[in-house]
Amino acid sequence: MKNHINRLTIQYSIALCLFFGVLLHPKVNAQNNTKSANQTSQPGTGQKSYNSKRSLIPQILFSGVLIQNQKQKQTWYIPSLFELFPANTIEGFATNLHLSFTQYLPGGRFYNLKPAVRYGWGNNRIQAQLAAQFYYKPSHKASVQLSGGRFVEQFNSKSTLQALGNTMSTFLSRENYLKLYERSYVALEHIAAPFKDFLLTTTISWNERSPLQNLPQYNEQNSEFTANDPVNNELTNTNFTKHQAVLWNAQLRWQAKHQYVRKRGKFKSISPYPAIAVIYSGALAEVAASDVSYQKIALRITEDFNTGKWGKGKFFIEAGNFIAKDSLSFIDFKHFNGKRTAYGAFRIDDFQLLDYYQYSTTDVYLQSHYQHLFAPLAIGRIKLHPVVSANYLHTPAGGDYWEIGGGLNKLLKFWRVDFYSSWRNQKHESIGVRFGVVID
Repeated sequence: MKNHINRLTIQYSIALCLFFGVLLHPKVNAQNNTKSANQTSQPGTGQKSYNSKRSLIPQILFSGVLIQNQKQKQTWYIPSLFELFPANTIEGFATNLHLSFTQYLPGGRFYNLKPAVRYGWGNNRIQAQLAAQFYYKPSHKASVQLSGGRFVEQFNSKSTLQALGNTMSTFLSRENYLKLYERSYVALEHIAAPFKDFLLTTTISWNERSPLQNLPQYNEQNSEFTANDPVNNELTNTNFTKHQAVLWNAQLRWQAKHQYVRKRGKFKSISPYPAIAVIYSGALAEVAASDVSYQKIALRITEDFNTGKWGKGKFFIEAGNFIAKDSLSFIDFKHFNGKRTAYGAFRIDDFQLLDYYQYSTTDVYLQSHYQHLFAPLAIGRIKLHPVVSANYLHTPAGGDYWEIGGGLNKLLKFWRVDFYSSWRNQKHESIGVRFGVVID
């Protein structure tokens, strides 16, 4: 067992080194330098070009690379190295080839294509999916998207667990936090602005969901790894059988005097007022052989605000409950964005020390998050960017859970490092350090 893991670790490391060497080959760098020289031929832009080259390495390794072709009006996004070559106990070493392509059209419209092909070298299984989205009125974020395929997915589709964090925990601490199932699906999404300051997002999808198991070598009796079944407070046995589900989701969002800006391929709403959203999710019973039936609703309030010389703050508050739960699997529970790996993201709705699925619920819940990025503090020639954050969660089964954290942002320009402490029902539970790359 341990010999197999060590062998897989060596193979994985060799593959990463070879790929990284190709990316940093002098010919490739020469092409990038030529492009940078053309874009920075004006006086005074040499430092900007140098900084762009410096930022390329963390983008390749951690956040992904955004390539723009202004002449053809195209944008390509290539994921990070670790996202392209992940490893886990279900697939072993995997090749996950995917990218995002955007073509801009006259009148400000554009379309986006996201193809993906994945192959697990351990389970010898190939999977593919494609999403095509057309923004017919980008100023209002109005778009239509059709997607489909067969692909692996986490039980929490919005999980913070990234490929690098999972690979490190699997190889170094023998903790396989990643829990996957296989999803065959067809989905149609429409985003529109029915009234001023309102945004309506609706999605309908047909899904066939199948369980997956660890590879045989990780299911041995003396294995240090856990089964591919999440552990939960409310549900003793979270495994499931193959089934079908027709799902319908809708979100109505209101924010006064807002406008959308697009940065690194993502929309961001800018407004001096908070955003309020009502979110509905449901499964349509007995439609297209659907085996699942439930309804859940939530209210969400978010805001980013500027405090002048004190920096910037942001908060996220959400409360919700299931209003019907006739038939559902653990996939359909309300999941929260926990984190057990040291490396990861710092999204506003993330918990930094919470287990990934322990608090998932079909009951009433309340979660709130606050994060404050202080203005830089100058100590000689060194600038420090302090950050503090607080996260709270309440569920009937889990009780009250708190996290308090503090740290520094923009260390070596791209890194953020925080220290967190957590409490559950007034009792101290854990401490931990979290770090990650933050590229504005």
